[in-house]
Amino acid sequence: MRRLARHNLDPAAARVQLTELSNLIATRSVLRERDDVLPFFRTRPDICLMFSYYLPDIKEPDWFAIEFVIYGDFRADLIVGDFNAKRYMLIEFEDGSPNSIFSKKPKTAPAWASRMEGAFSQIVDWYYKLDDMKATNDFANTFGDRDAVFEGLIVTGKDMKLAPQEKARLKWRIENVRVASKKINTISFDEFVEDADFRLRRYHNV
Repeated sequence: MRRLARHNLDPAAARVQLTELSNLIATRSVLRERDDVLPFFRTRPDICLMFSYYLPDIKEPDWFAIEFVIYGDFRADLIVGDFNAKRYMLIEFEDGSPNSIFSKKPKTAPAWASRMEGAFSQIVDWYYKLDDMKATNDFANTFGDRDAVFEGLIVTGKDMKLAPQEKARLKWRIENVRVASKKINTISFDEFVEDADFRLRRYHNV
């Protein structure tokens, strides 16, 4: 699917799909973006919509697309949003491994992993293109308003066991670095499973 489509969240289906994701994570030492991650989410819209909770302004997630083409130049792995609120989360999946965020070369302060930096740069390009196109009628028709709001989310890594300094560096980067006043968040696949499980139990009783 390359264009936004309406889909209302089914919490019971999301619970089933979350269990399937947990099983996938448990049976792979490394999650490969192209071989494991994208094929999984392509057929599971309800678990896709659970990513919307990382943007609090999204109240009723009801629009999504896998491999969403951004005006011919770029492609987001996933976009989810609330059409009425005009709020959208742009998601970039990367491989899930222990070294997905920081390089594990022996040094006091490990460098950011190359795929992590590449994912961040991709989202910067998405922000640029969306801002460039916001005055067009197509933008307003697609997203409901020329003032639609976007945030980026990188989903990468599993079983990372980050050191305290690495956790502090990642937290600082998430909280303090902005691109055109927009945040770019980062979570691991393990975190997503834990957060989605909590939200399904707390807010949907499933």
